[in-house]
Amino acid sequence: MLGGRYAFEAPLVTEVVRLGPLTRLPAAPSFLPGVFTHRGEVLPVLDIGQLVGQGGVTIRPSTRAALVHCGPWKVAVVSDAVEGLVAIARRNLEPPPSESSGVAEFLSAVGRDAAGPIAILDLPRLVETARARAVPAGSGHA
Repeated sequence: MLGGRYAFEAPLVTEVVRLGPLTRLPAAPSFLPGVFTHRGEVLPVLDIGQLVGQGGVTIRPSTRAALVHCGPWKVAVVSDAVEGLVAIARRNLEPPPSESSGVAEFLSAVGRDAAGPIAILDLPRLVETARARAVPAGSGHA
C-alpha cells in the first residue's frame, strides 16, 4: 500500500484471510469498496489508500484482508500484501513526521527492523475517520 511498509498493532488483528466475493454498496465512498461475508458475519471492507487519498488496492481473487477490531467496530482492511507479524523494539520507534496530510496524518510512529522502515498506522483513528466520512453528521445513522 502507498509504496511503503505499513503496520498496525498486532492485538487489533484477529486474523488475515483471503478476501471473499465483495458486495458493492450503492453510493458508498471509494474507501469502502463493499462488504463480504466471513463465517456468517458481514464485514465492511476498508481500503486505507483510498481513505487517505492515495492509490487504492486492486481487488483480486488473491487479495488479503486483515480482520481487525477497533472498539465496537470489526472491519476487513485490504492490502496489496501481508508480510506477517513483525516485532519492533520500542527503542526502534520514532515519532511520526510532523506532516498532517495524507497517510502521515494517521501515523502513530515510525519503526525500523532489519528490512527497513515501517510506518505504524493509528488504526482506531483510521477506522473512526472512515466511519465519520461514510455516515454524514446529522444523518441519523451510526
